[in-house]
Amino acid sequence: IFLDTAGVRRAARVSKGVEQMMVQRSLKAARRSDVCLLVLDATETVSDQETTLANFIAESGRACVVVVNKWDAIAEKDDKLYRTSKQFLQNKLPSVSWAQQLFVSAKTGLKTQQIYNAIGKAVEKHRTRISTAVLNEVLEDAVRWQRPPSTSTGRQGSVYYCAQVSTRPPTIVIFCNDPDLFGQSYRRYLESQLRKSLGFEGTPIRLLFRARRAQRGAPGEQA
Repeated sequence: IFLDTAGVRRAARVSKGVEQMMVQRSLKAARRSDVCLLVLDATETVSDQETTLANFIAESGRACVVVVNKWDAIAEKDDKLYRTSKQFLQNKLPSVSWAQQLFVSAKTGLKTQQIYNAIGKAVEKHRTRISTAVLNEVLEDAVRWQRPPSTSTGRQGSVYYCAQVSTRPPTIVIFCNDPDLFGQSYRRYLESQLRKSLGFEGTPIRLLFRARRAQRGAPGEQA
């Protein structure tokens, strides 16, 4: 089922009454959806509100496809402009940098058929379940390549093992000695390594760190 939600403007510009109710229903629908299509205008820059919506999609754990409309209105398009535009969107919308980007034209039909394929792939990844053995192999390689940083007092985080506990979005629990020893930078590193090895394009993934006593032979176990 496709649900075309009402446009969502900045809160300061939303009038009370019907528009406010429609915005609330749009956000509720997005939170309950399988995939959100974040539609942008190729002739305009990314607005703060669109960044906020991207953050909302990621925080809600929804799969996402970024659809850039009116690509036909851009003059002198070439591969360099396409690559630059994709990188620009990843920089402006970091919370959904994992989403597939499509540059389309509703007016001419350019690449609009690709939207269905992108939705299907995003749904598939959103529902993906990876075996514990494969997850731990990837985790072990990541920790060996870059060990968790030490604190000023010499304490170092140790990663023991991980397991996927749910889907929609894929949620992985990482058992370690102390979650507080793992800053955002290292957590992003582990996520990037999981994505690099296992894909997950089109869906957020959630990493939950839980304290657990060391297990023999674990990836982060000290010799």
